Amino acid sequence: MSNEQPPPDDEQDVAKYERADASKFPAHPAGQQAAVEGMAAAEGLGIRRRSSFERIADDLNRRGVPTDNPTGALVTEMFELFGKYEREQAAARAAEGDTNPYDLAPYAEVHDLAQFYDESREDPTALARFLDNLADDLDLADVKALRTAAAAVAEAMGRIALAHREQGMSPDRIAAETGYTASRIAQFIREEKQRRGDATQ
Repeated sequence: MSNEQPPPDDEQDVAKYERADASKFPAHPAGQQAAVEGMAAAEGLGIRRRSSFERIADDLNRRGVPTDNPTGALVTEMFELFGKYEREQAAARAAEGDTNPYDLAPYAEVHDLAQFYDESREDPTALARFLDNLADDLDLADVKALRTAAAAVAEAMGRIALAHREQGMSPDRIAAETGYTASRIAQFIREEKQRRGDATQ
């Protein structure tokens, strides 16, 4: 009796590959995140974004709002349920092609971060707690991205200031909206006009 095995069927182990249609991919980061969450959930994985309700809960924690009493426990449970509902709805909308399933405004999380920082600076204890949480949340890649984004905004500030000035906004108001001084805004505008040359004369 021969112990030789029959040659394997080469076609049996060949996987069929079908290229995904990139035009159907979500274009907005929020849509991409929700799509990833939906696929991960289908595989039983727990990858997800922090919902707006969880960020609110974090803010309450930063402010020292107690959660170890019946009211605090109820609020925490409600936030968790709202967050779960928000994620499920967003995943469903992303699957249907919605590119912004969380209805996020551009840079919404940057606004949240800035607001938490501004509010925390009024209280040294709250500021220390905020910075501790921030250090836990950010990795080195996040730090680099934020620093690079800040540098990009600084380089674009002349264009931004002049565009709003041409729309009728005063330097004082631009300064109030951006956190710069009015004199710095005026300098931005002068430099941008010089850069553009006769185009604005």
